[in-house]
Amino acid sequence: HVASHDLKEPVRKIKMFSSRLEEEFKNELPEKAKVYITKMLNAADRIFSMIDGVLLYSSLGSLEIQYERVDLNLIFQNIQTDLEILIQQKQATIIYDTLPVVEGLPILLHQLFYNLINNSLKFSKNEVNTQIQITSELLFVPNIQTNNLPGRDYVRLRITDNGIGFDQSQVSTIFKTFSRLNSKDKYEGTGLGLALCKKITERHDGFIEAEGIEGKGSIFTVTLPVKAL
Repeated sequence: HVASHDLKEPVRKIKMFSSRLEEEFKNELPEKAKVYITKMLNAADRIFSMIDGVLLYSSLGSLEIQYERVDLNLIFQNIQTDLEILIQQKQATIIYDTLPVVEGLPILLHQLFYNLINNSLKFSKNEVNTQIQITSELLFVPNIQTNNLPGRDYVRLRITDNGIGFDQSQVSTIFKTFSRLNSKDKYEGTGLGLALCKKITERHDGFIEAEGIEGKGSIFTVTLPVKAL
């Protein structure tokens, strides 16, 4: 909570000086430079949103939160904008058809799928172009034995990639906090991404599962209720 508040100040300065650069030198800047500044300002806005998401997540247990309708198509469009540079570097293709609308917290759902797509890009193979496919299906779960919830309509999303994958024997630890399956010298990260995905999914009364084949790729399956209780 404290760290998130502290992060806002440098981001605010990035946004302020980018805006000043645009305003004071707008007649001197070439069009390409203006495009870069716009991307910087958009990225700063997204960082603010993500910081707000972390602040919200830090207080999830103590707040009554109103869910809203979230268009998953917009979520993935925003993620592609956020990860534009990495997608270009990896020569990645992200494929999905029309995705459904669910009830949830937009900032947290963005963070959930951002982490999963970023994971697929990060753990891609150098020798092939990265391909990420998102599919969805609607299903009805009669009841959930673990918490006696009534039957509900769910949407099941599968994020499939052709990256380095992982050994299926490691699946029991993949969602644990600070768990790392690969060398931190070779792959960046804190080991928090997938743990956060699990927390966000559970906060929405959903489920997340992982399947991997070493050297072939991975599949992350996220199952979320269509409507919140």
